[in-house]
Amino acid sequence: MTRNSPIHNILAKIFIICMCALTAGCSPSLPQITSSTGSNGANSTTSGAPTSACASNSTAAICALGQGIQNGTMFVEPDAGYKPIVDAIKSAQKSIQLEIYLLTQRSVIYALEDAANRGVSVQVMLEPHPYGGGSPTATLDKLSAAGVQAKTTNPSFALTHAKFMIIDHSIVFISSANFTASALGGSSYTTNREYIVEENNAAEAQELETIFTADWNRTTPALTDPNLLVSPINSFTDTIKLINSAKKSIIMEEEEMNNTDVMNALIAAEKRGVKVQIVTPVLSSSSDAQEEQQESAAGIQVVQLNDKSGALYIHAKMIVVDGTLGYVGSVNVSTASFNNNREVGVLISSSSMLQQLETAFAADVQG
Repeated sequence: MTRNSPIHNILAKIFIICMCALTAGCSPSLPQITSSTGSNGANSTTSGAPTSACASNSTAAICALGQGIQNGTMFVEPDAGYKPIVDAIKSAQKSIQLEIYLLTQRSVIYALEDAANRGVSVQVMLEPHPYGGGSPTATLDKLSAAGVQAKTTNPSFALTHAKFMIIDHSIVFISSANFTASALGGSSYTTNREYIVEENNAAEAQELETIFTADWNRTTPALTDPNLLVSPINSFTDTIKLINSAKKSIIMEEEEMNNTDVMNALIAAEKRGVKVQIVTPVLSSSSDAQEEQQESAAGIQVVQLNDKSGALYIHAKMIVVDGTLGYVGSVNVSTASFNNNREVGVLISSSSMLQQLETAFAADVQG
């Protein structure tokens, strides 16, 4: 988790673009964009639409913006803790499939081991080179010793940053949260804002199993569910479509803001009268005065929360548009996340789940 300059660079571009919008005939000259390493640990650039399956095949079913899932349960962290995850694992009768970036929370690991011991088929894939997270070898070995089928993720991706779980081919969890103490409310050092979606939907489970099986076998999945945002397939195009669909409001909580195309879409939304609010971690490399000037010029309210001063660390990846369609998942607003990683998120239209997102955001945006 880094809190360095990409967000500041984007805000600088916002300021330049908005100042140019106020000056007739101005043609903005943006700062030179260079390759950088973000918190996902992969080289990324802030400009240029990522290359994805939807870029070359926009008529595919998954490339159309979905209407969002209407049923399910939203768990807001850190309040929910690890119990919903552990209870779901304990409830498994036949199978568990888990693909995740980080797995260190002890109660979750014990529950997976216990499930394997009672005869449940348990498969776990972990990212072998998590940024700042150490090697998962010891965890994989421990799980394997308990009878879990455990392996590292598909090396075709710069990182497997997805966080999803499937129980008994019907119950799915899609999350911004890793299964760690800081994500699931049990850390005395850093406590994250996270969102976890649970859905009992055999069709959605089948689609996620298609992703899981393809990644397990190092093949390419054929996907059809437009409610899923999957990198490097449709996450970028659907994020832009979601922002462009806004008529009244956009709220976002994002650990990273490192893609010019997304920021341009947000600026365009603000210019057409949409109220745009964003909550991020603290911007450590820029002065308060400069940040305030940039935010005011853009008309976009950006609130940076400082976890070192007792606030939650914003690890969430969440968007709600017009209070009617939202997104939760693993996809950061960065070109690396859109284009290089395996990421998974889901669109949401359930009024109760959207209300939970809005309530948590309202608390966070107050700082």
